[in-house]
Amino acid sequence: MINRGHTLLKRALLVLYKSLTGILPVSTVSICPFIQVNYGLGVCYIHRDYAIPGCIFDSGPILNVATYRSLVVLGAGTVIVMGLFLYFVFTGWPGAPSNCVYDAPDTCYCEAFDLADVEAGAPGIRQPVNTWSNLYSLLTALLVAIFVYRDRLKSGGAATPNLMYAASPYADLYVFAVLFLGLGSMWFHGSLTVWGGVVDGFSMYVFAAFLPFYSIRRFWVSDRFFWIGYTATVIFFTVLHTVLPAFVNILILVVAYFAVEIYISIRTRIILLGTSDAQWFWGLAMASILAASFFWWASHTGNFMCGPESFFQAHGLLWHPLAGITAVLMYFYWREADDPI
Repeated sequence: MINRGHTLLKRALLVLYKSLTGILPVSTVSICPFIQVNYGLGVCYIHRDYAIPGCIFDSGPILNVATYRSLVVLGAGTVIVMGLFLYFVFTGWPGAPSNCVYDAPDTCYCEAFDLADVEAGAPGIRQPVNTWSNLYSLLTALLVAIFVYRDRLKSGGAATPNLMYAASPYADLYVFAVLFLGLGSMWFHGSLTVWGGVVDGFSMYVFAAFLPFYSIRRFWVSDRFFWIGYTATVIFFTVLHTVLPAFVNILILVVAYFAVEIYISIRTRIILLGTSDAQWFWGLAMASILAASFFWWASHTGNFMCGPESFFQAHGLLWHPLAGITAVLMYFYWREADDPI
């Protein structure tokens, strides 16, 4: 009996390790609390197609690893990205200044900065408002992470075709994309360096590339295509960021998303999922990003909403949070879907 208990405990630990590291599919990963391993009989579901007999389902709750994963991603992502960012804030910013600081007038999104500090790579923050306003993403990502957690908790690990509810890592990736959309922007505005701008661009492509690839995944059930295509696209546009302006790269990805959305509507003969809630979420998301884009343009250096010495920086206080609101609304739109389609 003792040996059997040890064997079951080893199996449970193996399931936990492999589900966290992604070695096994995690669409329905669940294991028992370890303290109940020596009681009764049951089944530990690793995946909808596989099972290890002998795990214990007692009267206590079942521990579902994936249920909490969105919150873990949020916490770990925040600690890593912000920890590295703060390291450079306190120690200084190496690397060449961004080309925007030498334009006449500068094209660094309006807010005033000290050119000597930029060139010296001095510690500190170059554009305080445009930098710290990006902390909005802690709230938007938290909101998405909480809903993902609640939906998974209610489902109890049951398989569901909507990937925003499922235990697969798509929703967790989106939590990080929403988080990084803001925290990545801090690296450019905080440093005004070339490589800080690349980090900013990378964060935008992590989010923007998700739009078309997740939409494709909704009707083409291929995890391999999503992960390979999505990863390659993010890398490609991050490299392209050094050649083309960011707004051109983002526009390409947004057009690709609209093309996929149109295809879905033609395929299903249903516009935007066919429910009023979904259509409202999508419509509000589009209104939010259109307003954000207007403020992005209006707050450029020299345009009518630019006041370099003013605390009210439209780029940071309007463009940044409205882009984050768009990301949240897209999550709620996808959450209404009856996938796969």
